[in-house]
Formats: sequence, C-alpha cells, structure tokens
Amino acid sequence: MTEVLCQSLWVNYKNSFKLIRNTISQFTSDQWLRSGYDNFQMPVKISYHMLDALDYYFRTKPDGEYIWGHHFGGGWWELNESDLPDPQELLEYLDDIEVRVRQAFFKDLVDEDLAEPFDHEREHGDTRLEHYIYALRHTMHHHGALSLLSLQFENPKGIWV
Repeated sequence: MTEVLCQSLWVNYKNSFKLIRNTISQFTSDQWLRSGYDNFQMPVKISYHMLDALDYYFRTKPDGEYIWGHHFGGGWWELNESDLPDPQELLEYLDDIEVRVRQAFFKDLVDEDLAEPFDHEREHGDTRLEHYIYALRHTMHHHGALSLLSLQFENPKGIWV
C-alpha cells in the first residue's frame, strides 16, 4: 500500500487495534465481569461489542446479512456471564479481525477507492472513507468507555499508544 490517504487510515486502525489490545490486557479476571455504571459497562461486554461491530463494519459482503454475536454463539446481551468470552478469546478475535481488515480491505486499496461506496445502503456514509471513519469513531467511542473502566478499576495509566 503506497497510497498516502490509505496508508494514513491504516496506521490509525493499526494503532487503534493496539490500544484495544493493551486495554483489554489490563483487566484482571476479577475485573473482567465487574459492572460499572450499568449492565453494559462491563469490560467483557464493551470489548465484545467493539469487536462484533468491527466484524460487522468490515464484513466481506457489505450488502449481505450479518448475524450479531455469531463468533461466540450469541450477542453480549444474550449470553449468560459464564458463557461470555474471556480476554484471550477476545484478543484472538481482534487478531482475526485485524488480519482481515488489513488483507481484505487495505492491502490493495488506492486513494481513489476511498471515494467509492462501501455498501448499497450507504449505512455509514456515501463513500468508503466515510464508512471507515465511522467505524473508527465508533470503535474509539467504546474504547474510551473501556479505558475509563480500566482507570476506575485502578489499573495502571498509560494505555495510550
């Protein structure tokens, strides 16, 4: 990938994946299922939602059906706490997503491609660029909540890359 805009976008995604990986890794097993402000504000649920959404945003068939929670047999809202994935399972899921995003979406992407539509419905914008920025914004929104929980649970600071 030699394209300036595509390279810049990929570097931001790569750094975001690293932030997510570092933040998930900070939680102890006691903290992983601890709730914050509400039922969703739990490290496992926020992390699962972020990755499930990234899986959706970078599905190989943008106009095809997506089954939420398919990776672990149900969404975070459907599974019992004992069936929710552990940090290592989510880190492996993140690794799979990162490889797919790199190989299927950014490897051969050229700057001109960013002006093309991502999907027929244009759910997150008229162009690939708008879709990719929306996906990054959504991911970082939830990463912020996850980071706050980590700090509230008294994990070390310094989770910024």
